[in-house]
Amino acid sequence: MSVVTTILPIRPVDATLSVTKAARLLGVHPNTIRSWSDQGRLRYYRINPRGDRRYRLGDLQRFLESAAGGAVDDVQAASGSLAAATAGTPRHKATISDFHAAARRRTVNRPSAAGGHPGAGLFDDERHRLDLRVLGELAEATTHDADLDSTLNVVVRLLREAYLHSLVAVLEVRDELLVTRAVASSNPTTRLSDLPVGFGTAGLALTSGQPVRSDAVTGASRPQPMLAVAGPEIAIPIEGRTGTWGVLLAIGDRPATMSGHDVELLSVAARQLAGLVERSRLLDEAIQQVHRLDALRRVAEDIGSKLDLEQILAGLVDHAMVLFGGDRAAIMLRQRDGQLVAAVTRRLSGRYLASVRDFPEPSLPAMAVKARRPMFARNYRDDPRGSGVRAAVVQEGFDTVCTAPLFDGTELLGLLNIYHDRPREWTDDELDTLAALATQAGVAIKTAQNYTQMATWAAQLQSIQQLGARLNRLTSVHEIGLAIATELRQLLDYHNVRVYRLYGDDLIPVAMQGQVGEYVDETPEQLRIKVGHGITGWVAANKQAQNLPDAASDPRASTIPGTEENLEESMLLAPMLFEDQVLGVLVLAKLGLHQFSDDDLRLLVIYASFAAQAMANADATERLSQKSAALERQLRSQADLLEVTESILATLDPRAILDQITERLGQLVMYDSIAIEVVDRAGLLKPLTALGMHAAQYLQPWEPGETGLATWVVEHNEPQLVVDQLADPRVNLFRDVEPQHGSLICVPLRGREGATGVLTLERLGVNNRFEDSEFELVKLFAAQVSIALQNAEAHSAVEVRARTDDLTGLLNHGSFRDWLERSVATDEVFSLIMLDLDDFKAVNDALGHQAGDRLLSEISRSIVAAGRDSDHVFRYGGDEIALILSGTDAAGALQVAGKVRAAVHSVGGPGTQWASEGLGVTASIGVATYPADGAGAPQMLLAADRACFVAKRTGRDRIATAAEGLALAAEFSLQEPTPVDPPSVRLP
Repeated sequence: MSVVTTILPIRPVDATLSVTKAARLLGVHPNTIRSWSDQGRLRYYRINPRGDRRYRLGDLQRFLESAAGGAVDDVQAASGSLAAATAGTPRHKATISDFHAAARRRTVNRPSAAGGHPGAGLFDDERHRLDLRVLGELAEATTHDADLDSTLNVVVRLLREAYLHSLVAVLEVRDELLVTRAVASSNPTTRLSDLPVGFGTAGLALTSGQPVRSDAVTGASRPQPMLAVAGPEIAIPIEGRTGTWGVLLAIGDRPATMSGHDVELLSVAARQLAGLVERSRLLDEAIQQVHRLDALRRVAEDIGSKLDLEQILAGLVDHAMVLFGGDRAAIMLRQRDGQLVAAVTRRLSGRYLASVRDFPEPSLPAMAVKARRPMFARNYRDDPRGSGVRAAVVQEGFDTVCTAPLFDGTELLGLLNIYHDRPREWTDDELDTLAALATQAGVAIKTAQNYTQMATWAAQLQSIQQLGARLNRLTSVHEIGLAIATELRQLLDYHNVRVYRLYGDDLIPVAMQGQVGEYVDETPEQLRIKVGHGITGWVAANKQAQNLPDAASDPRASTIPGTEENLEESMLLAPMLFEDQVLGVLVLAKLGLHQFSDDDLRLLVIYASFAAQAMANADATERLSQKSAALERQLRSQADLLEVTESILATLDPRAILDQITERLGQLVMYDSIAIEVVDRAGLLKPLTALGMHAAQYLQPWEPGETGLATWVVEHNEPQLVVDQLADPRVNLFRDVEPQHGSLICVPLRGREGATGVLTLERLGVNNRFEDSEFELVKLFAAQVSIALQNAEAHSAVEVRARTDDLTGLLNHGSFRDWLERSVATDEVFSLIMLDLDDFKAVNDALGHQAGDRLLSEISRSIVAAGRDSDHVFRYGGDEIALILSGTDAAGALQVAGKVRAAVHSVGGPGTQWASEGLGVTASIGVATYPADGAGAPQMLLAADRACFVAKRTGRDRIATAAEGLALAAEFSLQEPTPVDPPSVRLP
């Protein structure tokens, strides 16, 4: 250790010192100096009325000589004050006490410095010896095995007591704050709170990287005091391995009590502390590494001793969080379709997990998988590697993520992700540890998966044997098909199953079971197929099982009529082979891509062989007779349905269609009550029509929030057959009717975007339930009704478009002619208003046709708003608008005309675009009343048009009556309306 030797300036013998400096030179506490002065043992001088004391250097020297001779017994006791800095460590206490005793002896025997005053050299030497001894004690304290905080506390106490500083503290830089690690103060109540890194003397030392003495900095650069009670401050940066670790701070009790000598001494102490901090860091890292290795061993033993995959994954996540101090964690396993599924998570939202399941790029997990090693990112939300998931990361709120890919050889099993809410730097050792953990986890996961697969195969084979035995006990094709559709779910997970039997060249479904909306409406006729046609026919023709990860993209596949094209679904198909003859095909379907594995296909092939054996053992005659009867019933029902459907499809009035449904469906299916309800714009069911015993109850409106079977059917878009309405919790029984046993059929009426209504049939009685064939018939009927309603809706929309002007939304010229003729035909009073916009061409010329279209549209809306509900507004020509006012005489027509004129003015009023363009928006208006102004439609039109012309000729922006137009009767003839140009731009 290098020692800095400092020569203090020689002071004159008659120099005066403050109490604090006198105490520092004598090595005692200032209160001891005051006590000796009050007892008359030490001479002092009062320098002001307040009573401040000063001591001459010569008096202090003589006092020391007397103390060395034993004249002052209290000096020995007082000299132990420095030893208190290391209370609890007797070896330190003895050393410092010995130092003070030796100092007194040297004071008597040592001559004064050559050429100087007798006391000056003495104090310089003693201060030098004090510095050496303190630095020695510091070196000894910092080499002990005590923990860092204990040693730092020893150091600050030693420095404070040795030099009688007001406060000595060690501050650590942590998260942009100065955090107190150790402090020693003359006032036990003094506390240093956490401060910003740039604050005060300590902040200046950190910024400059150099020691800072507060009283040496002047002007605007002078730092704020670290304590409220100001005193001279010295701050020395403590350097670490990668930057400044912290600051050693010393504060004097009075001004001018800190010197450059103190800066040099504290700088030496700061370097010793830097070494201490680095040794502590290395020791901590070594301990952590040992702990991690031990923990890694224990984790490996823990997960390696289990074969249950869920337990392994849960243990792996929990161990990883503890091992690396994570705030959140997740194990993501890779599925057959390449997506990630969160197997086990801690404190992660489902929204975030859904956003990362597709390996979005760029993202850190995708890069880690490509690199085949763990990777981490601080401030992940702003990291370019996470731009693909930035929105999800911002919403989740974590800062640092570390991801480790889990491999089995070249196969990616999944990811282990560890998250920290605050910034965290991962060391290379930690990444290596995580990589080792990921390797062990990959082995454990694959082992557990293999074990689970073997156990599953064993259980599935046993189930297949049991299912095969049950199939062989059945005696009909129908029973076998239903058993297959029902029991096959014990082996495999799917959304739809179809059991096909081969009759001649036809593959006919004898059983099917759909679990989701895309499959529930399938019918045997839809699914029937020829051998060699479609993928099912191909399997039957080639006797080869198939696993289709994307059935819609297979060139052999064909879309079943009435089903959705390009549906994302996976399929398994296995031929039922008996003595090398194909008896049928088993088909499983599941929504989504890559939903089945080759292991699933092997199981289906095994099960299909048992099914083929059962089919072969069934009574062929009974099967054929049952199938023949079923086909006969189906044909009759189809014929009846076709007749009813033809009648409904020929009707284009939606209300008439609904009336026919309630009447004609009774010819096909017997019921006690029937009701039709539709979904209104608010999404609520609204009763439209009902017949039968409970018609009044079905027509009652639904209460807000009320639910029932009908609302369930609309929500799920699935038809339902309820055998007993009292046993189904979805049925909302009528409150004012005694509950009765009965059966219900409830089917959705489907539109282009889902269920638009519901058709409900009720049949009362315990043993009077609807049959499945009736249910199928009602479903088919509902499908045809849905088509008819859509046709009627489309026809209505076409009619509306035919009567309406595209630009303004007003009724068009053709509609005007019809309304005028009908109004005259009623022979009742009505009025006709003709309106011609003034200088409309100027708008087109100045601002363009798009602006003209926009102005015309605004005027039209304003006129409609100003009119009455009974008024009909038409676009008569290009910039001409007509109004037919039913039941309105001349006086009433003039009032309406005034409102219309005001409405036109409002479009161009102050603050509007047209006013800012300097355009006035006005119209000339003519009014005629039937029959006073015309006996027929042409005469009425001529009278109103002539009045409009008079209004325009006499100054524009005014209203003229048919009587005023009579003056022009001889020279005016009815003009054709201005042609209506197509709008230049479609306006809202």
